[in-house]
Amino acid sequence: MMGKKLVQAVLIAVLLTAAGCGRHESIDQENMVQYDVYFLNGEETRVTSVETVLQRGNVADELTGLIEVMQRKPEDISLHAPFDYSFGVNSVNLNGEQVIVNFDEHYLELKPTTAVLIRAAIVRTLTQVEGVTCVSFQINGQPLTDSAGNPLGILTADMFVDNAGTEINAYESTTLTLYFTNEAGDMLVPEKREVEYNSNIALERIVVEQILAGPEKRDTYPTVNPETGVISVSIKDGICYVNLDQNFLTQVYNVTSEVTIYSITNSLIEIGGVNQVQILVEGESNLMYREKISLDTLFERNLELIEK
Repeated sequence: MMGKKLVQAVLIAVLLTAAGCGRHESIDQENMVQYDVYFLNGEETRVTSVETVLQRGNVADELTGLIEVMQRKPEDISLHAPFDYSFGVNSVNLNGEQVIVNFDEHYLELKPTTAVLIRAAIVRTLTQVEGVTCVSFQINGQPLTDSAGNPLGILTADMFVDNAGTEINAYESTTLTLYFTNEAGDMLVPEKREVEYNSNIALERIVVEQILAGPEKRDTYPTVNPETGVISVSIKDGICYVNLDQNFLTQVYNVTSEVTIYSITNSLIEIGGVNQVQILVEGESNLMYREKISLDTLFERNLELIEK
């Protein structure tokens, strides 16, 4: 269980790079700020939020306050605090906009469902602080991995979705229609792909990651620089916002600009619920892709580019 010494250590660590203060609106007094702190429900099948009021401060102050709340038993005795389990926490550090949570080996003894829910609660809570955009997890200083041995990497709040009535880390199978390109690089070629994915992760993000992974069929070719990193993928009012890093702007394949853009757009619209796609680069849309296509555009499905 996490104690006062760890909270103090966290404060020292985050003070090294802390800047700014919480972004939530003040409550009754100018120096107070409200957050939603996430806890596990009694059945450990989902997370639920509890409004908490803290004194406004810098990043260090507000992270420390949230961590203190997450290690205490909540007033609602049916809830479980994410840091109030049998595992230990070696350290919590802030590196730029990323919080790094380092568990001890006892975290690996948790039920898979509980382990994912704890991560979801921590990520959703801490990324509310202005200046914190993501969280990564370690076990004794080594990156935490999934069941296949792959590092989980950086987690953001939009990677966690609610699954009412089901386990948050249940795996589902689905068939995606992904669009890659022909040998000439000037037309889209559809590829059906069966994927098994963690239902805790939004399907729209899975689609983008599959596009970056490239095609599996012969005579079908990739469309996006594989070094591109996915910062976030979210959907609102039928618009899917895909936020990629700077590597997206560097094209390493012989494909047209339109093929790259609509490889992503058509693939996302295929899954349903998405009508338009907005592509951003590190949060910016006021850019030209390869000096040909303005990213300040809501892209819609393009059927003319699909090879017959």
